[in-house]
Amino acid sequence: MTGRPAFKPVKPRAIGTPKAAVSELIAQAGGIERVMVKLGIGKTEAYACTDPQSDREISFARVAALTAPGCTAGVEYLAALAHGVFLPLAGDPSHVSTLTADALRKHGAAAADLVEALRDGRVTADEAREALPEVEAAARAMALLLVTLTEAAVGREVHPPD
Repeated sequence: MTGRPAFKPVKPRAIGTPKAAVSELIAQAGGIERVMVKLGIGKTEAYACTDPQSDREISFARVAALTAPGCTAGVEYLAALAHGVFLPLAGDPSHVSTLTADALRKHGAAAADLVEALRDGRVTADEAREALPEVEAAARAMALLLVTLTEAAVGREVHPPD
């Protein structure tokens, strides 16, 4: 339990729709009242953005304003539309060589497990469940490496955490 008030819209939202994603984002952001204050909008407008029968939409800038760690429904929806997945980064960027070595180690282990699982030409549900945490850890490490290197490439200094 996050301690946030629940946002429970009255009308059902079809899973995988923008209105469902906005409804979930509002819930993640602390509920309709908090979102109204944060965005400076009224209750009618806030509810209309989640109402599947309304043509009112929330702007991209407002979705961005609500997006934060733990408030990722909008990002998850967009990633799915792009046939991708959103992986929040865990941990802080550390020295690039350490990060690279860790990422490559995790990626190599996950890849080896997958090749082993595919040896018979298919992946069973048990093999997938076993390999999934390693693949996810490798993807997170590689994503953190990508962000760290991108920050360095654009001139932002990358320092190990204190």
